[in-house]
Amino acid sequence: MALLLSTAALTAPLSAQQGPLSANDWLSSGRPPSRDSSAWRPGDPVPPDAQRLRVEDQAEPGAGPDDVAQTAATVPIAVRRLNAADPDGAGIISARQAGLPEDFWAGTDLKTATRMIGAAPTLPASAQIARRILEAQLAPPDMPADQPAGEFFALRVDQLVSDGALPSARDLLQGAGQDNTETFRRLFDLSLLLGGEEQTCRKMNDETGILSDPSVRIFCLAQQGDWNAAAVLYVGAKRLGLIDAHMTELLSHYLDDASSESGEVLTPPEKMTPLAFRLHEAIGQPLPTGDLPVAYAWADLENHSGWKAQLEAAERLARARALPASILYQLYTSQRPAASGGVWERAAAVQALDAALLTQDPARIGPALTAAFQRMEQAGLRDSFADMMADRLQPDTLVAEAAHLALWLRLWSGETEVARAPEDKLDRALLALATGGQPEPLTPALGALAPIFATELPPQPDPDDGIALAPALYGALADADAGTQGDVTRAVRGVRMLRELGLIADARRVATQIALDPLLKAAAE
Repeated sequence: MALLLSTAALTAPLSAQQGPLSANDWLSSGRPPSRDSSAWRPGDPVPPDAQRLRVEDQAEPGAGPDDVAQTAATVPIAVRRLNAADPDGAGIISARQAGLPEDFWAGTDLKTATRMIGAAPTLPASAQIARRILEAQLAPPDMPADQPAGEFFALRVDQLVSDGALPSARDLLQGAGQDNTETFRRLFDLSLLLGGEEQTCRKMNDETGILSDPSVRIFCLAQQGDWNAAAVLYVGAKRLGLIDAHMTELLSHYLDDASSESGEVLTPPEKMTPLAFRLHEAIGQPLPTGDLPVAYAWADLENHSGWKAQLEAAERLARARALPASILYQLYTSQRPAASGGVWERAAAVQALDAALLTQDPARIGPALTAAFQRMEQAGLRDSFADMMADRLQPDTLVAEAAHLALWLRLWSGETEVARAPEDKLDRALLALATGGQPEPLTPALGALAPIFATELPPQPDPDDGIALAPALYGALADADAGTQGDVTRAVRGVRMLRELGLIADARRVATQIALDPLLKAAAE
């Protein structure tokens, strides 16, 4: 505090020593006088150009008392750069890449849109459509007149974070070009979990007004090596009550080595934040992420975590469809399993299949494929397993159940290219459904779904006809997911709507996964 006071005493005389500005300062600066200067003085007649600007001269016919404000209350306003695009419509993929019209949200209010983007589709093909909607550059839904600009954009980012898709959320924030407090606060939180907090702290130290939270500024000052300034700010913020009790205790241990060496174990906060999580780690009291929201699992993928913790975090993120299957595969095959059971068995099974595929021996590949699939299916990791192995599986080189399983996994992941047509009738029907042919109705699902693609494609709905596209699409995704619970009738309605909305390839893949789901469940038993 004494340092702060002495700093204030030193800076105060500077302004007092400066002389009054000269009326002719522009002479020394080299800048010409303003062209807007005027010789008019109070009492002189009003110039003709000013007369034209008088309100009474601009009044329109019919203007009256209704144009006068009835109260002195302020009107809510939104602020953004004049040349900035609408932040609510920002995205990292175009509407065309998403397979959606730019006016997708037309006719949908903000409350309804918020509820819909929180949906969690079951089928991976449905989940991919929902993810594209969050990431796409689409005109925002119907917003209330007093709604702050960027509110819907923030809701989309927060939904990606809730889903565990932190890289997509970060790309969306960085690509939006909105340099404001809300954007920076979210970027800072993401950097604490994904890494890169040095850059965000540097930006905060350069632009001190971008975020007012003193605990964040204290952390960033310390990160930049300015421990004295961090300590001074900490003392002042603590005395003024600007930091809550738990954060005060955390920062005390973080800034004072003696506190961290006391052996006192701090209780985690009731509501965890990325900053509190990182401070617990910094003082030598890291917190397990298993009971925290899935977004915190990204922190366990860093090299300082043990292999088991990395595998468990990667599997959790994979179940949430937030982690590429290639990363999970790299972790599975990076070391030799140290024990048996659980995650170790899955790692060993994937490694055994990986070794068998290198031999190109069907006698080894078949049993290894079946064993690995069963373990991954039981752990809820079918999607990741199919994605990591699909392009390496060759159904025509395998026999019996292994040949069926290899083809089904390829179709589940969207791989429809095969060296030659399958000999099995059911496999041919599934391949036909996935590739645009007309499958034989060999199962209840195939019998119900096949007629959808037998008719001519109907015209897409026109929003001008009063049809809201967003509710129609989200309703179709919910109906399609019902197929995984055996409700084929509802699933047919959902797939048909996807086709009518123009999402032809998506409708094919959703239908294929509905038909494959019971077969893959049976293969894992």
